[in-house]
Amino acid sequence: MAQLNQVNSEKNRLKLHFFQIPSALKSANVCCFVIGESVSFFGSWMTQFALVWMVYQLTNSAMLVGIAGFSNQATGLFITPLVGVLLDRWNLRYVLLTTQIVSIVLSGTLTFLCISEQITVEWIIIIGILQGIVKAFDLPARLVTIPRLVDNKADTYSAISIHSFLINTAKFVSPMIAGAFLARIGASACFLVDSISYLPFISAILTVKINCFSTKSMSSKYNIWQNLKEGFIFAYEFLPIKYVLILQILICFMVMTHINLMPIFTKEILNGNAETMGFIMTASALGSIVAGLYLILRKQAIGLEKIISISTIILGFSLMLFSHASSLEICLVLIFVVGMTNTLTLAAISNFVQLVLVDENKRGRVTSIFTTGFLGILPFGNLFFGALASYIGVANSLLFGGVCCALGALYFVRKLPQIKKILHPIYIETGLIPQQNET
Repeated sequence: MAQLNQVNSEKNRLKLHFFQIPSALKSANVCCFVIGESVSFFGSWMTQFALVWMVYQLTNSAMLVGIAGFSNQATGLFITPLVGVLLDRWNLRYVLLTTQIVSIVLSGTLTFLCISEQITVEWIIIIGILQGIVKAFDLPARLVTIPRLVDNKADTYSAISIHSFLINTAKFVSPMIAGAFLARIGASACFLVDSISYLPFISAILTVKINCFSTKSMSSKYNIWQNLKEGFIFAYEFLPIKYVLILQILICFMVMTHINLMPIFTKEILNGNAETMGFIMTASALGSIVAGLYLILRKQAIGLEKIISISTIILGFSLMLFSHASSLEICLVLIFVVGMTNTLTLAAISNFVQLVLVDENKRGRVTSIFTTGFLGILPFGNLFFGALASYIGVANSLLFGGVCCALGALYFVRKLPQIKKILHPIYIETGLIPQQNET
């Protein structure tokens, strides 16, 4: 009988271990920050959704949709690398507060222009450029802050995974509400919600404790270009980061741009409206939530490089199939897979970079290079695919992006043995692999 009770006790312990709360969630510091920022991302996604739909409704031009997407993020290519140097010097709390306040002003301006019926493509592009400048500071600052909220470095992976999951949860909810608002109230409601959504994050920024680290390696305080060069050299010479950043750039250029093509795909291929597009974007975001949940529930921080390679291959092939699907039901299933693998790959890359980066003095610079691959490359992809869709059609453009993604994944798979060899001693040094399991 005692033996039976012991077996049952072991089973219960295993179940509890499986459903164990992620370690970072036990920190009020982390919870406060990530919940606040997820609310702000909810508003941002609504605005992005509304702006893309508005541009296409105003112009009926795939090219102008691409230009609008380009203007919203192009500045990131030039500003974000420099931002990384500044984030290694500046007070992160002040940076985040400034970006949220400016974002409220820009979203409020969009609300006013929409209500007063003065909104034009020109205004959208101008405000898009300003939003791009804000994002160039805001997103790297958030990513650099996350590892500095935890007291135990082993909780870094858990904190970043929760950060990704809540952002993608906001991405899941916002298209449904934005689609309903666009169809029944108008874009002004989306912009107003965006303006309000920054307030909880401002409250969180003022509340949390952000740990500070010394910056001994940046003794030449005013030699910004030298510091910037150091960051690029480190990212280039440290091969694991180099290869994942190359893959990230490829995905942002060839795959992430499918979001901007969705209004065209919805109207031309599916003969749908704003609500149809809302269903598609919601299915994609639901896939993102599944990916984020998977990363949170993973017990091991190591092995992300394998996840990156597998999910990128699936991403490329699922986008190829989606590109030539004409049934809404099939499209919803395929875009779910696209959203899931797209998020899984990019979130795993983000987690991977933060995990293997042991030098805090370079965290801001390397994180900004990672963000540049997202903010800086994506707009050029939007511009390229907007033009490509005008010439060969939206379906063939998506097919082209899927093929390039699959080829990039195969290249990354070939580099995996070399990456793993370099990572092994780092995992041992950081305690992710116990010393006795070294062999």
